[in-house]
Amino acid sequence: MTRKKILFTDWRDIQCGAVAWLTAEGEHYRVSTPPEPQVPMRAEPRLVPRGIRLQAQPARKAGKMERYGGWGRVIFDGKQHRTWYIEVNGVSMLGSGSVAHTDTITSVAICGIKSQDGYHWSEPTRSEINVPGQRGFDGMTFFIDPHAPESQRYKFIYCAQFEEGMFQSHLTEYFNRQPRHRDDRISGERRFGMFAAVSPDGINWTALPEPFMLHPSDTDTTVLWNETLERYVMYTRMMRNGRRWIGRAEAEDFMHWTPVVPIIWPRLEDPPDYDFYLNGYSPYPELPEYQLMIPMLYHRYTERSEVRLYSSEDGIAWNQIPGGPILTPGELGEWDCEFIGTGKDLQPFGADKIAIPYSGTIYPHKFPRWSPVFAAAGMGWAYWQKDRLCAVTTDNEGEFWTVPILPSGRQIRLNFRAPMAGNIGVGIEGVAGRSASDCDPLTGDWSDKVVTWNGQSDINAPEGKPIVLHLKLRSAELFSVAFE
Repeated sequence: MTRKKILFTDWRDIQCGAVAWLTAEGEHYRVSTPPEPQVPMRAEPRLVPRGIRLQAQPARKAGKMERYGGWGRVIFDGKQHRTWYIEVNGVSMLGSGSVAHTDTITSVAICGIKSQDGYHWSEPTRSEINVPGQRGFDGMTFFIDPHAPESQRYKFIYCAQFEEGMFQSHLTEYFNRQPRHRDDRISGERRFGMFAAVSPDGINWTALPEPFMLHPSDTDTTVLWNETLERYVMYTRMMRNGRRWIGRAEAEDFMHWTPVVPIIWPRLEDPPDYDFYLNGYSPYPELPEYQLMIPMLYHRYTERSEVRLYSSEDGIAWNQIPGGPILTPGELGEWDCEFIGTGKDLQPFGADKIAIPYSGTIYPHKFPRWSPVFAAAGMGWAYWQKDRLCAVTTDNEGEFWTVPILPSGRQIRLNFRAPMAGNIGVGIEGVAGRSASDCDPLTGDWSDKVVTWNGQSDINAPEGKPIVLHLKLRSAELFSVAFE
């Protein structure tokens, strides 16, 4: 498969290399059945990276949205930003203490809004849905389902409690599961289901009559169709040891899901009062092979929060990218000074930026929720320069070799930052005149710098053959490599 661009969100595209054992004459002996007798050997590292590390990059804040009635997810369809949310008794705010949790339910509607700039939003479309016996609405999300029939292409997901006597077969099956596949928050008195409404156009919605699973996903839920797995995938909240974790489930068809299993939880090096509150799952725009989570961690001692960056190749095994929080509450007096939460998706934000929506407030998270407390919550944007979520970096000198790559073009372009005393050199293994030492030094702050060797930009490698890049860094940050 040809590659257009490499991001450095994990080690997948960097070889780990090996040590070769050589005789005094330079002959390479392998580990198995070397010739007798034993002779002195010397070690020669080959393609082994050294002196580099990964570093998550902090986001910048771009300001607060106006008249935003939605929730945590916003998508960009190539022309405009769009989102859907739920209104209960005419109110869109969810969570503990909200109308959705406390009032007698008289109306439930799904609303859609759109925006050209991400700040100024349209008047909503509203479509009432019939959901008898449901209350305590929470944990909503939506997605556009490429695997569904046209009548169900748009899906709106939410969590709700349901009345005693409803969906008894679902409860019986749930309580017969192994304890590790149940959530202690579900009981005979507390019955939580995950429900969906479907639409052919994102305007007119119909509620499905039964829950597609039983689970108390009371805040952040992500649902998608995974083309590689040919399955639906859900990322959701779960509780273990009295703490919020991130869990995952799969389904071959939308109405039958596996149990939720944990994938991310508080690490032992974290303080014991931390929860993984929101998952913030988002593939990188136009490069879905780079799966990211931008989870919010809740600090119970202060009721504040921080946002970190996680990466995965398969969506199952996840690693935190080093570098600490990428987003924190604002300065005292700012609209997001006490508590923030991540939204999704990562999306283009102008010509040279990518951004995520995020929520903020001037109140601690569990502060008593009078009306002014609900009203203080807002949504804004946090952004990075394009491709600059994470860097492979070195403070002094380092180098690495990529895995074999079939480039999509004859030029290499780097997104990097290096001070005047730093630089990057790019080599192509086995290609004459294209070594890292032949590379014209790369210094400065560039988002799309063409690599040249003695003034020539063509890679000079055989067409249709994979190449291995050798990158040498001196006090530099490398964000991406593109082929054009």
